[in-house]
Amino acid sequence: MAAVLIFGRRIWPGVFIGQIVLSISENLPWLPSFGIAAVNSLELFLVWHVFHTLHLNRSLDTIRDILGLFFIILFIAQPFSAFFGTIILYFSSIAHDVNYWFSLFSWWFGNSMGQLLWAPTLLLLYKHREEMFSPSTLFLLILFSFLAYTIIFVTPIYSLPIIITITMPLTIYITMIRNVLTGSIMIVIMSVLSMYAAYENIGIFSVHEIVENIINLNFFILSHILIVLTIGTLYHENIRTKKKLKELNDSLEEKVVKQVGKLNKQNILITQQARLASMGEMLGMIAHQWRQPLNRINSNIAVISNLSDCDTMDHTMIQDKTDNIKKQTKFMSDTIEDFTDFFHPDKKEVKFMPMNTVERALILLDTHIQHISIDIKAEKEIWLYSFENEYLQVLLTILHNAIDNFNTRSIQDPKIQIILQTSGEKVSLCILDNGRGIESKEIHTIFEPYFTTNCTDKNSGLGLYMAKILVEDSMQGYLTARNQDNGACFEMTLPKGKKND
Repeated sequence: MAAVLIFGRRIWPGVFIGQIVLSISENLPWLPSFGIAAVNSLELFLVWHVFHTLHLNRSLDTIRDILGLFFIILFIAQPFSAFFGTIILYFSSIAHDVNYWFSLFSWWFGNSMGQLLWAPTLLLLYKHREEMFSPSTLFLLILFSFLAYTIIFVTPIYSLPIIITITMPLTIYITMIRNVLTGSIMIVIMSVLSMYAAYENIGIFSVHEIVENIINLNFFILSHILIVLTIGTLYHENIRTKKKLKELNDSLEEKVVKQVGKLNKQNILITQQARLASMGEMLGMIAHQWRQPLNRINSNIAVISNLSDCDTMDHTMIQDKTDNIKKQTKFMSDTIEDFTDFFHPDKKEVKFMPMNTVERALILLDTHIQHISIDIKAEKEIWLYSFENEYLQVLLTILHNAIDNFNTRSIQDPKIQIILQTSGEKVSLCILDNGRGIESKEIHTIFEPYFTTNCTDKNSGLGLYMAKILVEDSMQGYLTARNQDNGACFEMTLPKGKKND
């Protein structure tokens, strides 16, 4: 069995021939010999198939492997070979009616004992063959052999429970401090010595009737096989599991630190990209705001230049043009001032009126929303204690997305409704549009980084991602999106703040 599990199906012909030779050497006729050889070969095929079907490992490292092997031997392999082998003997007139069941039991039990003893030992020996021949292991086995011989042959102990009480804990202990292979070989040594003692009619296995002596012998061997190998395998499996768990715990902190560092770098990169993208949008707005004043300044300069070429200068007109240039440059300066705070976010919380921030955002977007109907509904005297400029940034992001959506979908009568209200200790700002809403397959991913429905070079897909981070991580609120009334509704809810009276 061990050879088939190690080397596979290619050794079945050798098994078949060996069984024929063994049967003939026992003076069985040729026909029953071929039948028994066939049964034993089929038995090994069955063992190989069930062993691999159950996904057992021939190294017997786990309790599942060792118990699975015991199960296959006791309840599959030997019942199969004993049943069909005994039938062959019965129809060959070698076994008779009076001893059929005894022959069946003897075949099953005898072969089971042999395979339980030798199959695990040979499988473990094949895996740990290099460790087996280490000087410390050989010395330990020689010492144990001497001790077992003394207990079985020399000491005047004729009580089986006492002998088991001595040998069982000792074998288990050595198995635990060494390995399961050492325990299995110790069981083989004790089994060989016990069978020799019974054969020579010496010691504990000679004090009773022959049947009782055989029962005691088999119980002694079987108890050591089942208990020692089971406990030893379970113990060493537990040790390996704890070792792996310790290695995992030792490396987990390092992995977490590395992963956190990696995520921090990614978040920093995303934040930088979002900031650059937002700066690009703001610069575009500034350029748009400056275009008309620059044209007017250029026209005024052209007029003044023409007047300076004339013989008589119209000082009144020059003064008017100069005043107009001052007015336009002041407008441009105010525009820069309005956008400056965006590039320098708040470092501390301030008390502000969100309605004023909404109006400020609309002024910054003035040239972009001239064709859009804006409806504002707000309760009076609402105050927040938070980061005003970050609040403004979120507003600009949401409004800018709504404007882009109007342009992308060519909405004929674009409308935006802004609702500002309080509920207990929270302030809610809803921005609704009539841009036909968000696709259902996209509504759960719009706040993810680099997600965008506007596939242009100007859109980075980071605006809403950064907006959600600002609201939820910085301002301790929450930002949600839903479809409502043939459009999208973005709702930002923030706590009023600790210094809000």
